[in-house]
Amino acid sequence: MARDLLKPLAFALLCAIWGSTWLVIKVGYGGLGAFNVASLRFFLAGGLLLLMLPLLRQRLPRGREEWLLTLWVGTALFAANYGLVYWGEQWLDSGLTSILFAVLPIGTAFLAHAYLPEDRITPRKLGGAFLALLGVGALFADSIDLGQARVVPMIAIVAGTLCAGAASVATKRHGATMRPATLNAPAMLVGAVLLALASLVAGDGYHLPTDGVTWGAIAYLAIAGSIVTFLIFFWLLKAWPATTMSYISVFTPVLALVLGFMVLHERPTWWTALGGVLILCGVTLALTKPRTGEKT
Repeated sequence: MARDLLKPLAFALLCAIWGSTWLVIKVGYGGLGAFNVASLRFFLAGGLLLLMLPLLRQRLPRGREEWLLTLWVGTALFAANYGLVYWGEQWLDSGLTSILFAVLPIGTAFLAHAYLPEDRITPRKLGGAFLALLGVGALFADSIDLGQARVVPMIAIVAGTLCAGAASVATKRHGATMRPATLNAPAMLVGAVLLALASLVAGDGYHLPTDGVTWGAIAYLAIAGSIVTFLIFFWLLKAWPATTMSYISVFTPVLALVLGFMVLHERPTWWTALGGVLILCGVTLALTKPRTGEKT
């Protein structure tokens, strides 16, 4: 009985931790560039996880296929996805960012349809995608009402979801024999290096934080938000479909909105509320199973 509850409890823990990370990212820039602070997070997380490999009885990737997957996850998930999230959230509320990221399951479902034979698009998923797109449209209408400055950051967050989905789908297909730390330790370091280069190219330079709040945020995001969560995530991904795992992004906006309201006094608009409801309803429709006898 306890073993049956382990995976749902692990899933709930992922939702709780990742729901809190949107707030911690928002308060943890410390005057550093977005790519700079994201890079520090994954240098710390990847370095610690690398040191933990012997304790976890895991190893570094071996062979061409494992290293190619590691490079892809490092590039798509830890560099592109997190780089876009950190960059975009500078101009957006933490709650709004989490709502935009909730379209992750829709993008993942379409990518999985193209790349995973066992995870196909159904009319139900298409209907959910349409609702979610209406929700994104409502959020962009809100952005236009308040000025054009938020449009590009919002596009960046949505693009980040596609990068994250591509990493999950590739891992589901090619990473069956890889243990979570084997994949994540070097992939995080790949992402950290690419983010550091992006920071230099963007003209932000590369610096260490000078205050305790920023170091605390980086430590929380590296240990709880990266090491703990991604070990659990890729462990669950071996047993559950990629689209099911992307369901995490449906639950995290609730906690993110509450924390943003309580700590940062963020106040969602009516457009934000409408967009959020449409996105969450669309994702729920796309990912829940139909009743017996219902056409899929």
